[in-house]
Amino acid sequence: MQRRKMGISSIVLLAIVLIVTQACRSGTVSPQHPEWTFYTNANYVFDMAFDKTGHLWAVGEGGTVQWDTRTGSYVKYTPEQGLAGANVRAVAVAADGALWFGTHGNGVSRFDGQSWTTYTMADGLSSNSVQAIAVAHDGAVWFGTMSGISCFDGELWSVYTLPGGELANDVQSIAVAPDGALWFGAFEGGVSRFDGQSWSTYTADDGLISGPVGVIATAADGSLWFGTRYGLSRFDGASWTKYTSADGLAGDYVRSIAVAADGALWVGTCDKTEYWRCNGVSRFADEMWTTYTTNDGLATNRVNSIVAAPEGVLWFGTYGGGVSRFDDQSWATYATADGMANNLVSAITVASDGATWIASYDSGVSRFDGESWRVYTAADGLASNWVNTIAADPNGALWFGTRYGVSRFNDGAWTTYTTDDSQAGKWIHAVAIAPDGAVWFGTNDNGVSRFDGKSWITYTAADGLADNSVRAIAVTPDGTVWCGTQFGLSRFDGESWATYTAADGLASSSVYAIAVSSQGELWFVCNMGSRPRESAISRFDGKSWSTYTAADLPNNWVNVVAAHPNDSMWFGTLAGVSRFDGESWTTLTTEDGLPHNDVQAIAVGPDGTVWFGTRNGLARYVPASP
Repeated sequence: MQRRKMGISSIVLLAIVLIVTQACRSGTVSPQHPEWTFYTNANYVFDMAFDKTGHLWAVGEGGTVQWDTRTGSYVKYTPEQGLAGANVRAVAVAADGALWFGTHGNGVSRFDGQSWTTYTMADGLSSNSVQAIAVAHDGAVWFGTMSGISCFDGELWSVYTLPGGELANDVQSIAVAPDGALWFGAFEGGVSRFDGQSWSTYTADDGLISGPVGVIATAADGSLWFGTRYGLSRFDGASWTKYTSADGLAGDYVRSIAVAADGALWVGTCDKTEYWRCNGVSRFADEMWTTYTTNDGLATNRVNSIVAAPEGVLWFGTYGGGVSRFDDQSWATYATADGMANNLVSAITVASDGATWIASYDSGVSRFDGESWRVYTAADGLASNWVNTIAADPNGALWFGTRYGVSRFNDGAWTTYTTDDSQAGKWIHAVAIAPDGAVWFGTNDNGVSRFDGKSWITYTAADGLADNSVRAIAVTPDGTVWCGTQFGLSRFDGESWATYTAADGLASSSVYAIAVSSQGELWFVCNMGSRPRESAISRFDGKSWSTYTAADLPNNWVNVVAAHPNDSMWFGTLAGVSRFDGESWTTLTTEDGLPHNDVQAIAVGPDGTVWFGTRNGLARYVPASP
C-alpha cells in the first residue's frame, strides 16, 4: 500500500483553510411564500437522521419529513414553510440539536424547531448544491458540495479545495471516524482524510475500489466502509478489503451503508450498469450475505439511506416508497399520503370540474380536487404509465397521450385507443380539443389524427403536413388547427394545409410548443438547432411576426408556454418561469418560491391560478395582482 500524506506544501496546493470568510451569524432567515402552495411526494428519500428527541427526519425530492415513529404521524416541510429548496440531499443533527439540510441548488438550511435560516454561497458556502453533511466532534458542521468542502463553526466559513480539478471537488459523502478524523468521498480522486491539521488521500492505487465514492460509514472498531459504483471497500487503518457481486454483494453500485449495533453491515445496492435496477438491501455478518427485497417487505428495492438505531432496529430510506423499518422479525413502511405519484411532472391540466390533473413520467397520472389525491396507472386502465400530455374537454372528459396510445377518462371509466382503432401512432406528443369537440393527436412519426367520437382521420406529409413527427398542437377559437413539427409549422383550416417556416417569419422551422393567447394571438417556441440548446419565441397576430430570444428569458431553453386570461403569457424554462404582459418580462425562480427552476409544464385555471410542474414537484401560484 502506498499512502500519500500531504504536508504543509500540499496544504498550500489545496488552498485549504486559506479561504475563510466571516459569515453573518444569522444567515438569511428564509421567508415564507404566501402566494405559493407546494405539492410534492416526499417518499423519494435520499437521507435520514434521528434528532435528539427521537424523531426521524427523512429528506429527499419532496422536501423533508419529520416522523414520529411511535405513532406514525408526520410533519412535512417544503419551501412554503421556509426550507431553502424542495430537493434535499442531506441531513445532519448538530450538537445543539438543530437540524441542517443540504439542498440541490439552494444552499443549506438550519432549523432550530421554530425558525429556518438559510446559508448560500453569498455567506461563504462553496456551492449551493450540497450533497453531504457531517458534524465533527468539536461541533463544527461540514458540507460536501459539488464545488468543494465547506466548514461552518457557528461564526466562520472555511472553504477547502482538493487537488484534481472539478470532479475531485464533487464531494458526495462525509463521515466522522471514532478518532475524530473526517473522511470525504468524491466523484473522482478517491477519499481524503483530514485530522484537523493534515490531509491524506487514498485511491485505487492504495486498494480502494474504483469509482465515485458516494457513501462512507464508520464501525465501532474504527474501520471504515466506502461504497462506490463498482463495489464496497473496507479500510482498517492498515489494509484494504474489497467486496463486489462476485463475493456475494447483491449489486456493485453501492448507494447506502450502515453498521448495526450488533456489528452487522447493511448495504443498499443497484446494478453498476443499469443503475435504475436495484437489488434491495443486504446484511453482511459472519462472512455471509443475506439480501432483502420488496418480496420480503422492503418498500422499494432502491435504498438510498440506512440508519441503524441503538436498540437494533434498522431504518431504510427508499426511493419512491418512503421509509421501511425492520426489527429483525417484521417489516413496516412509513409513507406520506398527501402527494402525487411522482415529483417529475410532465403535463398539467385543469378539468371542467376544477380538479387538477398531473402527469408524471412512468408513474401514471394524479388527480387533485383541492383536498385529496387519487393516482391512476396502467392497472386502472391508462394506456401507459408514461404520460406525455393531457387535455380536458368542456364536457368533463380527460384525454391522455402516452407512449402506447391514447386514453380517455370520463365518468369514472377508462377507454384506450391505439393503432388498432385507426389512431395514427402509439407515441403521442400532443393532444388538443377543437371547438366542435373533435380531438386532435400529434404522433411521433405517423402524422396527426382527428377523432370526432366515432371515426378517425389521419393526416400526414402526403396530405400537406410539414412533417409526420408532430410535437405540438393548438386550435384557435375559429377551429383552425396549428401543428408544430421539426420542419415547419402547419395550419389546417378544415379543408387544406399551409406551412410556415423561418422564411415566413418564424424564428426557426422547428416548433415544439404552441399556445393561443386570450386575444387569439399565437405563440410558438422554436428550437434554434444550436449547441448548447437554444430556443426562440415567435408571436403571430395573424398578419405579422415578432421574435423574442434568450436575451428576454432566464435560460436559453424554453420547455413550455401557456396563456393566462389576463392577456399575459407564461414560459417555463430550465432556469425558472417568465411572464410577459405584452410590454415587460418578469421571472420567478426558486428564490421567489418555485420548487425547482426546471419548469416542465404549466396550466392556468379559469380563476387565473397558475400551476407549475417542475422536476421537483408541483406548485400552485396565485399572483398578488393577477
